[in-house]
Amino acid sequence: MSEQTASEVSEELSAWLEENWDPEITLAEWWSRLSEGRWSHPTLPEEAGGRGYNREQSMAVTVGLADANVVGPPTGLGHMLAAPTIAVHGTQEQIDRFIPEILDGSTAWCQLFSEPNAGSDLAGLQARAIRDGDEWVITGQKVWTSGGHVAEKGMLIARTDPEAPKHQGITYFAIDMQQPGIEVRPLRNDWTRTFQRSIS
Repeated sequence: MSEQTASEVSEELSAWLEENWDPEITLAEWWSRLSEGRWSHPTLPEEAGGRGYNREQSMAVTVGLADANVVGPPTGLGHMLAAPTIAVHGTQEQIDRFIPEILDGSTAWCQLFSEPNAGSDLAGLQARAIRDGDEWVITGQKVWTSGGHVAEKGMLIARTDPEAPKHQGITYFAIDMQQPGIEVRPLRNDWTRTFQRSIS
């Protein structure tokens, strides 16, 4: 964990921006620079592409970027949920595989928790995952999947031990949303439009 004060963080960021910010480069190039500089998600540990900053230090980064009037890092569920979860619970191989493409904005993630008959109550989770050799075969449906129609990856919760108590025997998967067997269907009503993922 960094021992810098918030003021020292601000000074380092300001000097870095002076050398790296260029309004003429593309968004992808800028996000790549932020990621390489470890400014995209500074609260992540260093081995996961962050700086190990606490809340005060991270806030200094957010304020510093805003005060400099530069484009901020990528946002979304990958940044907010997937990266921190993988950083804490993933192997180094998984961290190296998934987190860099979240931090540079090249891969979007969605959350596959809620189900048609269970909402977000994991006790009612019906999606099943069964191991088949080196792979998992997943069956079930997810609903209210914000961003599911554009996401490349998904955070999927599925039941891997149906004999375990209802809030146990559940596994968190990183899933490729473009693979065969995943179907996107829009849900339409008078108020909103969202998307359902059917996994079979």
